[in-house]
Amino acid sequence: MEDKLLETVLNLDQFRAAFHAGGFSSVTVRAAGGHFFVTAQPRTGRRVTLATTHRKKKRSFRSPAKAIELLYRMGAHKVEVDTSAWDPELASAEGRKRPDTAERQRRAHQAAIHDAWFREQVEQAVKEASDPAAIWDSQAEVKRQSAAKRAEWLGTGAHRGSPTPRKKAAH
Repeated sequence: MEDKLLETVLNLDQFRAAFHAGGFSSVTVRAAGGHFFVTAQPRTGRRVTLATTHRKKKRSFRSPAKAIELLYRMGAHKVEVDTSAWDPELASAEGRKRPDTAERQRRAHQAAIHDAWFREQVEQAVKEASDPAAIWDSQAEVKRQSAAKRAEWLGTGAHRGSPTPRKKAAH
């Protein structure tokens, strides 16, 4: 078994550059458990494995078709497939582990609904404010009404002259 410490990993750009430079004698899609990995045998040295771009972890594929598609687009039209270490039962048991996706999409849907409601409310308020028959309260009146409401909410009720709802003047 190869020494894992000496194993070389290349991100997609590095792997592509080495492939196009003719640095690989063969390219293989290898199974391990329920995943597939892209490996290549350089003309000299140890086998290299395709890695993720950011973390330099081995890039795994749930389906060999996705790995082969990536290689095909890269220009690798002769690819070996090694399924000797593949475990189909493990592959189905490992299914996509994204329990947060449903919750994230539910929240996004709720946010979109709220956004539409909010925009509708703003549009309605702008229409009402633009109406020539709109009644405008002075700042002093708004402060008086706010103080009365605050007193009501705090349960004091001691504030005189609780505001009554104002109606638009009929024209």
